[in-house]
Amino acid sequence: MTEEPKPDVLGVLAGWAARAGRDVARTGLGLVRELPGGEDFERGFRTLERAVADGLRQWLDEVDARQEERAAEAPAPQREPDDEQREKLRVLMAELLERSAMSGREDARDYLHTSLLRLITPDEARILAGLSDGSAYPVVHVVERGVMGGAVRFVLRNGSTVGRAVGVALTEEVPHYLTRLHALGLVEIGPALPDVDDQYETLQTDSRVRAALNSAKATKVQRRSVRISALGTRFWQRCDPSAGDAPA
Repeated sequence: MTEEPKPDVLGVLAGWAARAGRDVARTGLGLVRELPGGEDFERGFRTLERAVADGLRQWLDEVDARQEERAAEAPAPQREPDDEQREKLRVLMAELLERSAMSGREDARDYLHTSLLRLITPDEARILAGLSDGSAYPVVHVVERGVMGGAVRFVLRNGSTVGRAVGVALTEEVPHYLTRLHALGLVEIGPALPDVDDQYETLQTDSRVRAALNSAKATKVQRRSVRISALGTRFWQRCDPSAGDAPA
């Protein structure tokens, strides 16, 4: 029984066939056929071509078969049936509805604030603490300009000086923090602040803002501001850790 070609042997044959193929392509099988022994060469070349193709195909089929065998032998990942998963979701929803029916305003408020606390990061809590006194800080969006001068897309949202001002650990993540806090309704992004051009100019030297400005051919800065929202104020008043120190 003929031994099956190994990958390294196939590689050698394939390389030889490729070199021969290039020579034949330059000369043309028609011209080679006219040379002494040309017909024998043509038949040998076609035979080699078929052998290489058949060997490579057989080897690839064996590789696929081995991979299928390994996949069949591997333990299937444990997954709950769809019916069980849906039943769990129904139970959770029923619990929420029951809690809503049985809870008063104070219970509902505590549940809301507890849920928000579980969603925000330590740096985001620090930003809320810094905004809790009603302060507002500059914010810039970097947008790519279109042909007619209008904004095409946002390159960066919510770059701000608030991160450095309140001392967050990851100042480069301030745009992400503000975007999340805004999505949760805890801060408001409003119009530009008056009489603080120097702060906006300083903000444009921030590394994230500079990178955004240089990331597209035509960019511009939109000036905005950030302050705590009404929900954020209620949330902070409820959770303010210093409130427990105040005299009764």
